[in-house]
Amino acid sequence: MLKYIWLYFRRRPGRILVFIFVVALGVAVSIVLSSIFLSFGETRSRISKINENWITVQYLSDTGRKEEIDDSLKEIFADVSGISDVIQVDIAYLGYNLFGSARANFPVYGIKQTDIARILQLSQSYIVDGRIFSPKTNEIMVSDSFLKASGVGIGLVYEEIFETASTGLYNVVAALKGPSVFGIGPSGISGGKGAYGFIVLSERGFSIAVESELRSRIAGEELKVGVQGPISSRENIERSYSGYYLGVLLCNLCVALVFIIGLTMLNSVSIRERKKEYGILAAIGHSPASLGARLFFESVYQCAAGWIIGLFAGRILVSYLETRFFEPNGLFVGDIFVSTIWTLVIPAITVVFTQVLIGSHLSRDLVGLLKSWEKKKGILKNRFKNISLPWLRFPLRSDGYRSLFVNIIVFALLVTLFGSLLSSLTDTIRDSGRFFDSCSYVQTTESGDIELPEEIVSRSRAVLPASLLNLDVKLIFGTTEIFIPVVSSKDSELVPTLVGGTSENAFYVSKGLFDLINSGEVNGYGNSSPVVLPSLYGLSGIVVEEEVAAEGLLIFHAGDDLVEEIRLFASEAGVVEVVDRRSFEAKILKESQFMNLITSIIIYLQFFVVVIIAIVTVTRIVLGRRRELAIRNIIGQGRGEIALLLFGELILVLFSGATIGFLLGTISWSIFGAFFLSGVYISSFVAAKVFLRIFIMILIVLFSGLAMERYLISRQDPLSIIER
Repeated sequence: MLKYIWLYFRRRPGRILVFIFVVALGVAVSIVLSSIFLSFGETRSRISKINENWITVQYLSDTGRKEEIDDSLKEIFADVSGISDVIQVDIAYLGYNLFGSARANFPVYGIKQTDIARILQLSQSYIVDGRIFSPKTNEIMVSDSFLKASGVGIGLVYEEIFETASTGLYNVVAALKGPSVFGIGPSGISGGKGAYGFIVLSERGFSIAVESELRSRIAGEELKVGVQGPISSRENIERSYSGYYLGVLLCNLCVALVFIIGLTMLNSVSIRERKKEYGILAAIGHSPASLGARLFFESVYQCAAGWIIGLFAGRILVSYLETRFFEPNGLFVGDIFVSTIWTLVIPAITVVFTQVLIGSHLSRDLVGLLKSWEKKKGILKNRFKNISLPWLRFPLRSDGYRSLFVNIIVFALLVTLFGSLLSSLTDTIRDSGRFFDSCSYVQTTESGDIELPEEIVSRSRAVLPASLLNLDVKLIFGTTEIFIPVVSSKDSELVPTLVGGTSENAFYVSKGLFDLINSGEVNGYGNSSPVVLPSLYGLSGIVVEEEVAAEGLLIFHAGDDLVEEIRLFASEAGVVEVVDRRSFEAKILKESQFMNLITSIIIYLQFFVVVIIAIVTVTRIVLGRRRELAIRNIIGQGRGEIALLLFGELILVLFSGATIGFLLGTISWSIFGAFFLSGVYISSFVAAKVFLRIFIMILIVLFSGLAMERYLISRQDPLSIIER
């Protein structure tokens, strides 16, 4: 068996090496993409892991600590056995940036300086750089991975914007190293508005029992207090990993789809061209079953070699990315064993599909195999008689271009699906900011009201006192915020979109936002009944109330230059927040960054496979039709004319396949949206962008094939071919 495979390798080394290379590439890519998903899960688990060291009992407050809650908790602590000590803390939550696409909140504990050593010892952490924080300041010591993720160094100021419990400016004075992600600072770090509570330390072996008892006692007292400990930590870790394991599965299935189709087509080409070999082996005594077993092991050995090479290459690449990409961005790479197991899908299904192809060919008898080979020798049936027929009939009556045709269909389908998926995500964020295309919201500074320069006021259509209402809208993955201006009824007449009269205490929305509210996918608008206003478009709205506690100014303008001037003024005046069209452009970049990365990787992988298939197909077509090409050359057709005719064949195959794939992708996206995206806002199907991407990549494949044709045709000697 091995001797036979070695002989075949010596006869066809290029074909076998290309097959092994494509398998290895698919496996390596699966491991790398999976590591990206798992790095998010591992980072979130390290944030949750801090509660395995102690139990955090906390409550939210806008006015500082609440004595009645603290007293009730202290009484509960005194009655629960297994507690060794209790540390009073207040907690600020900071947002951990996961590659710009998501955020994970982690705690910064406000403690006394005398508790620093004990907290570091319990969390198995230590200070790698910097100094200890000073009392009664906003100085914090945080995990070094967070500093990398946020791009903040020691001695710099960190401003938390997307907070859950507190907000403010923090001076970073030290970096911590350890298995968990957290921070510590002086008591009062919450600044009066945040989370307050206690760190409960338990005796060895009693942490789970203590957490369960605390949950039970606090629930019995009906206190609005949260408890986080080893049990909740494990639940959070399992929940985080379960979502990212699903991402690993879907990612591997997409990559497997790309490579399995290409590999099966490569094997199909090989099997069809080896029919004479199968017939001869059958003539010397090999049964179809033995031939099937022989070719099965041949596929297994090739796939196994590719899988092993891809496994090592993928792990080496992940190690490199961990050093050059993950660690510098504050991400951790977890155990990639799960992703390694899923990479077996590519070689396993390829072997199965190959056996199906082999079985269909070996079902014939010896004479049938030899006749089939003679009939299709040179690929073109009756090649001498059909030279005068139109050249473009060849792709329609031959299987020579089948592998390229199928891969082009799959490529166009994937580009359409993933392009539509990405467009729906970015369009939702873009349409949520349509109202601010012609206005800017400037939040009042902490010191008091702000006064706009006369130059900005004179060039503005209207300047109104207003506040913002934040709504959460469901995306395909996660949620996004919509900012709804709130103005008074007397000022509403100056709002351009409300010209024509308004009612007091009304919530005006666009048709798209109205549909989302009715489907229950919008949170935060209270009990207001929305009213559709035709002048509003996208995902926009405005609230009109009798009296408004204005927190900022709503500036209507009609020029991009004024947007920049308002932003420049706001930065100089120390404005906390500015919302305009640039805010949503940055939001699109941040919230779609991860999806854009995964989409681009999968699409360009399929494009790479299509280019390989195109070159292999063109090589096979030209070499299989050498005698026909030689005769055409002898009867007066030049090499340029022959190349042009082959070019026409490629155009027919590529663009017909791309059209079919595009239509299938459009239909699939419509079905997918109807069944799985119910309630998710999809503004439109961006056919122009998807079509342009397909067109450009098809042109690249086309000219790659043409270059190979010109190279092969230029090396043909018509007379020597006829003599052979």
